[in-house]
Amino acid sequence: MKKYFEDLGSYLSLKDRVYQNIKFQITRGTLKPGTRLPEEELSKAMNISRAPIREAFNRLEKEGFVTIIPRKGAAVSKITTQIIENIFEIRESLESLAVKKSIGKISIKKLEEVGDGFKKFINKLTNAENCIQYLALDKKFHDLLSQNCGNKKLIELLVNLQEQIHWLRNISLKRITFAYSIKEHLAIIEALKKNNEELIIKVLLQHLERAKKSSLAEINSWNTASE
Repeated sequence: MKKYFEDLGSYLSLKDRVYQNIKFQITRGTLKPGTRLPEEELSKAMNISRAPIREAFNRLEKEGFVTIIPRKGAAVSKITTQIIENIFEIRESLESLAVKKSIGKISIKKLEEVGDGFKKFINKLTNAENCIQYLALDKKFHDLLSQNCGNKKLIELLVNLQEQIHWLRNISLKRITFAYSIKEHLAIIEALKKNNEELIIKVLLQHLERAKKSSLAEINSWNTASE
């Protein structure tokens, strides 16, 4: 277990360091769905008592990243097709609302900078390293779409949801196709430049639908392999 955990610095409290460390390893896909999280091993790996680990598990369970089974302990939550469907249903509604409220407020310069970043991936192979870099750019883009909506609660909900999305995308790297994704992102940027709400929502929902299918395909491939 020790190889999974990193020094996140002393600027966080002990309980927050434990929580962030475990969450980070889950969302980036290092700790796979279904992986058991023995308190004793984690305690030794991070050189701490079990109390902050239990507290971290409780927080992560509320967020859906960890499942606690009485008398058996904790494990990284398994991802089902229903969970993916639920996450994307919420995402489509919230992100569409945020984008509508942000039309005309998003920096064209920043959009073009991100667009140039996507274009750099046009001829790159979808290996693990490139996928991780691409996902970081993807997150930056979607954060940009919502941060000017003027509704702090909506932004907060989307930030929390993005962590779930980032988790899904990290564990389905094999299914990422740069060509389609780049085309969709650039189409959203062009629609935003035109301030065309109908077109913006259309291309955004098309993009989210393909992302959902990508995640579902990966989960279905896992289920087929385990049969």
